[in-house]
Amino acid sequence: MRRKCKWLLIDWKCLGLALGCFVSVLGAQGAQVQEGVMSVSVGSVGADIIGTDNVAIQKAIDRVAAAGGGTVVIKAGTYVLANSVRLSSHIRLIGEGPGKTMLKKAPGVQSKLKLDADYGELIATVEDASGFVTGMGVTILDQVSPSGWTPSVRTIVRIEGNTLYFDRFLQMDYAVERQARIFNTFPLIAGYDVEDVQVQDLTVDGSRASSGILDGCQAGAIYFFHSQRMTVRNCVARDYPGDGISLQFVEDPLVENCEAEGNAYLGIHLGTGALRGIVRDCRVHDNGTDGLYLCWRVQQARYERNQSWNNGQDGISLGHKDTDNVFMRNSSNGNGRAGIYFRDEDAANAASRNTFEENTLEDNGRPDELGYAIRIEGETSDLKFVSNVIRSRRIDGVVVQPVGIYIGPRADRITSDRNLFTGEVEKAVIDESKGGHNHLDQPHGR
Repeated sequence: MRRKCKWLLIDWKCLGLALGCFVSVLGAQGAQVQEGVMSVSVGSVGADIIGTDNVAIQKAIDRVAAAGGGTVVIKAGTYVLANSVRLSSHIRLIGEGPGKTMLKKAPGVQSKLKLDADYGELIATVEDASGFVTGMGVTILDQVSPSGWTPSVRTIVRIEGNTLYFDRFLQMDYAVERQARIFNTFPLIAGYDVEDVQVQDLTVDGSRASSGILDGCQAGAIYFFHSQRMTVRNCVARDYPGDGISLQFVEDPLVENCEAEGNAYLGIHLGTGALRGIVRDCRVHDNGTDGLYLCWRVQQARYERNQSWNNGQDGISLGHKDTDNVFMRNSSNGNGRAGIYFRDEDAANAASRNTFEENTLEDNGRPDELGYAIRIEGETSDLKFVSNVIRSRRIDGVVVQPVGIYIGPRADRITSDRNLFTGEVEKAVIDESKGGHNHLDQPHGR
């Protein structure tokens, strides 16, 4: 029968396990192990790891990852990041609240390239290397390859004169004659090929005014790529020179009670085959283009109780193969063009089979560019709009959202049922569809 460890009764196996745990705790330099899960804190004082930059946070993450997972607590304060904080699987990165823990991008540094930087190279020679340092995160691009998956987001590992050496080879050709340049924009918090990860209770600030702009395919203030089961909760992503929260090629993401404000491009961006996402109780506003953006095969997602307002173009935007999604009780108001916008795609790639229920769409558009509550372009089909409230008012004497629902010539099988049109909506529904299969009930209003 297996013996148990008891007082004054030595069980050598149990003693060995105890010694192993003791050595493990010593090796962790003050990290606490509770119920088999490690917890490490970072801060300027009174923390397991002392520091206020990405290096200190990364040390904590790497330590917890080596133990198999656990929690990294970032204590209250401002942390200046020269490169991404890179997550590992089974990590919880927790601040002390978005008003207390802030991760802020370092001031911008950039230079034109002096020599062409080619695909497969590990170097780039710049006109002025004075602002760059080893360990810095950077992006290389040119005017022909400025966006999407063509820029190279890299880390500087060595500097010799005006030549920067990178951790990975470049993925495109970047030519001096095409105004190639390098600048220190990178994801502030990033997860690549990770699973079961949580980011919570903190603010990330992108120092947008001094930084080079990079879209959300490869960067965001909070960014995940090719990952599963990630949660971003109670976070603020603001002032980033790109997207606030960008989740690309992911499965089962949850973005909850977050705020994305003042970012150069998009607020919250699910894209590139994101499956079964949940975005709920978020506030997305004052971003350069769209608030909630779906792009390239976002499917089976659920958007609930989000607020999207005062974004440069659209409150909610759907496009390439963004199908089978549900939007419930969201509000979209004061955006530059439309509350909900369906981008122009052919039938095979359109954002079809989406459902919108109990959403509120109000005053989208501008006095100089009249807007729409809902605008459907392309060969989009099988959309349902049920029990939504569409409201328009006069702003500076102009009804900025004169149209409730616009159905373009190539759209078909659109259902409008029990939607309420209120205020000064001039055209509840404009149906230019040539398909002949729409089901539009008599507009309700007061």
